[in-house]
Amino acid sequence: MATVKKGNRVLTVEESTVNTYLKQGYDQVELTEDEKSYEVVKRATGGKQVSYSEYVEALEEKEKLEVEIAELKAEVKTLKAENTKLKKADA
Repeated sequence: MATVKKGNRVLTVEESTVNTYLKQGYDQVELTEDEKSYEVVKRATGGKQVSYSEYVEALEEKEKLEVEIAELKAEVKTLKAENTKLKKADA
């Protein structure tokens, strides 16, 4: 048996029907160790909506992270080249 949650509704369903509930906007959850709240195991694949402002905020965050990734990749490339030079100098 699996547990799914949407809003404040929590259902115990058969494992074979979990994908159907995910498509309807339910998250698959498990009870935490303290048994006071739920932890998301698998997020819903459909049936959820976000406001336009949340969407724009997510896009802006994504763009910032893509820039940061590009900068970090360039830094890694530089450091690898420097490391290779130092290894050759020690040899």
